[in-house]
Amino acid sequence: MAFNLDNYVDVPTRLAEALKRWPDLRIQETDNQVITMPDGSTFIRCTVTVWRDIADPIPVIASAAEPFPGNTPYTKRSEYMVGMTSALGRALGYMGCGVSKSIASRNEVEARLDGQEATITPMRMPKEGGVHASSKQLYMIKALAKGKGLDDLATLEAMQLLLDADDVILETLTMGQASKVIEAWKQ
Repeated sequence: MAFNLDNYVDVPTRLAEALKRWPDLRIQETDNQVITMPDGSTFIRCTVTVWRDIADPIPVIASAAEPFPGNTPYTKRSEYMVGMTSALGRALGYMGCGVSKSIASRNEVEARLDGQEATITPMRMPKEGGVHASSKQLYMIKALAKGKGLDDLATLEAMQLLLDADDVILETLTMGQASKVIEAWKQ
């Protein structure tokens, strides 16, 4: 099952749209920090601030975290630049530029693919009539997956197989789908 990038808009396209809407747009790379997670993985968290014009009273602030060192030949040694580009793409997405189904930009998604076929789908709303899974349900699914020794991709594939649906990810599970996964994985 191939990953379709058609639902994602790249950062240059988002930026062009923003500049058309706000010709006096200003962007500042506001902050970056190296963060080590409890599992020992390291990320560079990059933050940008975007003002629609010089008098914008509430600028948009967005952050993105980029693995360090980069996981692909394209991101290694460019982690800071990739992180800032991703943060800018998110900020512009929050402003409504280039958003159809996902805040994630095409650049963010491509940075994770490294030429490999991915088995994830763009974020979407739960199926009609569905209510998002609760944070407790998502925590339980993650805990059960960890107990089974499943990484993120294996967790996704196992959920999709169990639910017989190749278009679900954790963030779009309904309460009913989450309950089905939890009950099955508890056995």
